[in-house]
Amino acid sequence: MEKFELFWVAWPKSFRKGGKAACLVKWKKYYCETCADQIIKHIEWMKTTDAWRKDDGAFIPAPLVYLNQQRWDGAEIPESFGIKVEVQIDPALAKIDADRKKAVPMPEHIRQAMAQLRNK
Repeated sequence: MEKFELFWVAWPKSFRKGGKAACLVKWKKYYCETCADQIIKHIEWMKTTDAWRKDDGAFIPAPLVYLNQQRWDGAEIPESFGIKVEVQIDPALAKIDADRKKAVPMPEHIRQAMAQLRNK
């Protein structure tokens, strides 16, 4: 649950920050581990907005509310926002893609012969 810990650390301190155990339950229920980078990027961006900075964070929701409402889903974060999220690519898929790029195209006469075999 290392990404949950990153989520918890990223969440701004406010009087509503609490219920870590309940948040962890929701985190697991909603499979947030699969989109943790997006969630954390959204939180980091929200911390810069007027809505979350107004009145010393009086309008920052509780993290449990944020997870329940899945507020990161569909949220548009400006492209200029400078947090880089590394996309992890499965090594097997990367190898398949690399091999595909190196592959020689099938000769046309073989392609036609295979098409004839399929039609029989």
